[in-house]
Amino acid sequence: MVTLHQWEISPFCQKVARMLKFKGIEFETINYNGVLGAKVPMLSKVGKVPVLDINGQRIQDSTRIARYLDETYPDLLRLYPLDPIQKAYAELWEDWADELLYFYEIHFRVSDAEALDHAVAISAQGRPKHEVILMKPLLKSALSFQLKMQGTGRMAKADIEAEFIRHLERIELMLSATGWLVGEQKTIADIAVTSQLLEIVRTSKVWGAKINSYSNISAWIKQI
Repeated sequence: MVTLHQWEISPFCQKVARMLKFKGIEFETINYNGVLGAKVPMLSKVGKVPVLDINGQRIQDSTRIARYLDETYPDLLRLYPLDPIQKAYAELWEDWADELLYFYEIHFRVSDAEALDHAVAISAQGRPKHEVILMKPLLKSALSFQLKMQGTGRMAKADIEAEFIRHLERIELMLSATGWLVGEQKTIADIAVTSQLLEIVRTSKVWGAKINSYSNISAWIKQI
């Protein structure tokens, strides 16, 4: 049995789930929402999810999992193209999504009241009522601190959102050629980028609608 240990609203966990589905590998998920999050540090030395139990091994980090899946199952659909140039482009898109686009998703989670309430509800599962009351300010503070340390949180809200729109326009343009970010078929690039965007779509009505207002992006997301 292949098991994905995940936090339900983590785009990195959703990225791994989509990779497994793309490969056609059956798996089960274990969610560490709410009080169960206390068990996450016991899953790996890194102390974060996603963590994948597969073939008697336990692998942490979505990119390491992606590489493992291609190396271990070379006869299944490949996440990374065989062509070296296309593979390099796919890896660049993946890193960009994981290391930069992710922080826009965090920004919208903090600044959108509905998205923050959704995150609080997931984080508060199984907790007593007096703890639930404290969850919202604590989670907002933690996410805001994460944004400030990365740098996005030091920008004006209008500037962050204007830059995000520029990113959407670049993605829209790239998709106009083949419908995919790299080459003529789905790769890790598409899975990594859409995993960030889809979490915004799922939690923010305003920005979800904005993302889907781009015709190429909307059609691409439906395929993912």
